[in-house]
Amino acid sequence: MSATPIVLSERIHAPANGEINLSELMETLLQYRWRVIGIFLLVLGAGAAYVQLATPIYRADALIQVEDKKTTMLSGVQQLSDTWGGGSSPVTGEIEILRSREVILKAVKATRADIRVSVSSQPPLIGNWFARYHADATAPVAAPFGLDMFSWGGERLRVDELSVPESQLDKPFKVRADGPGKYQLEDHDGKRLGAGTVGRMLDFTVDGQPGRLMVADMRAGNLTTFKLVRAAPVTAYRDILQDLSIAESGRQSSIMRVSYEHPDVKLAQDLVNAIASAYLKQNVERRNAEAYQSLQFLDEQLPGIKRDVERAEELLNNFRTRTNTVSVERSTETLLNQAVEVEKGRLQLQLRRDDLAQRYTPDHPELKALEAQLAETARVNTRVNDQVNRLPAAQRDLLRLQRDAEVANQMYIALLNNAQQLKVAKAGTVGNVRVVDFAVADFKAVAPKKIIIVCAAAALGLALGVLAAVGARMLRPTVRDAEDAERATGLVSYASIPESPFQDKMDLRSGRANAISTGSLLALLRPDDPAVESLRSLRTGLGFALMDASNKSIVVTSATAALGKSFVSANLSVLLVSSGRRVLLIDTDLRRPKLGAYFGYGRVAGLSNLLNGSATLDAVLRKRILPEGELHIIPAGQLPPNPSELLSSARFAELLKRLERDYDHVILDSAPVLPVSDTLGVVNNAATVFLVVRAEHSTADDLREAMKKLESAGTVVKGIIFNGVKRRRLTYGNTY
Repeated sequence: MSATPIVLSERIHAPANGEINLSELMETLLQYRWRVIGIFLLVLGAGAAYVQLATPIYRADALIQVEDKKTTMLSGVQQLSDTWGGGSSPVTGEIEILRSREVILKAVKATRADIRVSVSSQPPLIGNWFARYHADATAPVAAPFGLDMFSWGGERLRVDELSVPESQLDKPFKVRADGPGKYQLEDHDGKRLGAGTVGRMLDFTVDGQPGRLMVADMRAGNLTTFKLVRAAPVTAYRDILQDLSIAESGRQSSIMRVSYEHPDVKLAQDLVNAIASAYLKQNVERRNAEAYQSLQFLDEQLPGIKRDVERAEELLNNFRTRTNTVSVERSTETLLNQAVEVEKGRLQLQLRRDDLAQRYTPDHPELKALEAQLAETARVNTRVNDQVNRLPAAQRDLLRLQRDAEVANQMYIALLNNAQQLKVAKAGTVGNVRVVDFAVADFKAVAPKKIIIVCAAAALGLALGVLAAVGARMLRPTVRDAEDAERATGLVSYASIPESPFQDKMDLRSGRANAISTGSLLALLRPDDPAVESLRSLRTGLGFALMDASNKSIVVTSATAALGKSFVSANLSVLLVSSGRRVLLIDTDLRRPKLGAYFGYGRVAGLSNLLNGSATLDAVLRKRILPEGELHIIPAGQLPPNPSELLSSARFAELLKRLERDYDHVILDSAPVLPVSDTLGVVNNAATVFLVVRAEHSTADDLREAMKKLESAGTVVKGIIFNGVKRRRLTYGNTY
């Protein structure tokens, strides 16, 4: 009759299609928890290390106010032009002036920001951190652990002048300390250029061209090396512009904020202040130049306008004498005043246009506004002239002559006044900008943002850990329950053995995976453990499974290593002995035997010695006294060079037949199937073969490959033993 095995397996609820199964995700994370934790700690540690090792960046900023003052001639016309062209912030255009090469390169020259000095003999990665840690040291720091080939902080080199040929700009030079106050200068190829003394000018030649170096101060050990670079103007300008920020502080506030970020807080402060000072000076010079140009223009125009006044007055007097007319009629006086104002306005606009045309292109907004105003004035002038032309000839001529005389006279007086004002303004020009706040040293770093980086590293580490776990699950899906294993192998599950926290603790105390301390058999130490109860169910089912077996040998194997086959073999043997049966346990894993650790013996004579004839059965047979009986054990023995040949030999087959006569069960703990072929020789001599599968470790592909390999050897696997079931996945209670 056919035996029906007692199967203890767990049940899970499959998620509905299209739904995200959070429980499956949590189980995946628990399965790969050490990988998740490892990646999390690795990324978090990298973020924390970066925060500590990264060079801090400091910021210096200044506030500059731009005042909307008009100091050029014909201020009334200027205001009219602004109204015509639309209002704009006085900051417009000033930001670009602040960013110009003229301003920034003057600041670079004032602060020597184009001379870059660094210590090149620092150790990699941690060198800058050590140097910052000892920033206040008054002498070079002693090298730890005898690593005196590196510089560890306290070094200093201050250079007041470095002149190099144009071909050597942006190229590094080396300054090697050579005793107190002495140094050697080398080019980027290591060629010696000269020896210098601190405080004295060193003249040298490189590429056949002269250079000069003035080291004002040096603090260094005997092996300290500094890197010295003179940046080209375009390089210095580009580098500074990358870290320079200029923006209007609030809409229409007329205040600009100039900020610069740099690892050297003192240089950041000095450079911002130098930029502000250079801008102020440039602004004063620019406004002074504007006043000078306007004054020069007026000086050129005044003689001609004076001649126009004299000629107009002469013509008017001659006309009055010839016609015996003193003035225009009262009815024509209003028209005269109107004509005078229109003509005077036209001349003022024309003068303003001619003045601006010397400084701006025709497309400038102010010039375009003036052209539009001139066109409008011309239209008004045409209407006035139409009214004048309708007057009698004598009145018409007198009005025109009197108009020309008054306009010329008023224009001449106005220009004289403007010229005098410009002379006064030129003598006391202060510019239309002022520094509200100069930069001051702020030793609070603005970068790196430590809290943000650490939090980001923690979030990134957690995300990468979760992705790694999910990816590992997708790339190498493991069986999670007995049903998965049954589908993969086509076999029935004879037992589902849950994880044992007590067994895990013993594994940790042992110090190495799958190696248990002396006498640490779970079936003896914790007989009521759920894992032991599952093994008792296996023992019961084993009786039915062996009813039609041709021999008494039982092989316990697995697809790969570390799935618990030795745990099952050892504890199952103890439980079989406790039920009154005679049991022999043989360790046939002749490559990496594990049973010895469960019973407290090491590399002793065993199966390999018995098979190669170097020992007898009585010499290798070991007995373990148990409360209910006696367990006999044959260890693996000394590791042989040919385990597969020994286990496939006729001597091994004969040995099993002889031993089966003396025992009720012969349990063979064999090597994994996939890594080696040793098990194929063992299973050929056994009627019953069990495949141990471990939850969330064994994969369906491994199981199918193992089954294929065993079937190719003519072996029929009886069933599977599902080990390491997560306790949360069991449908029955853990205690009774």
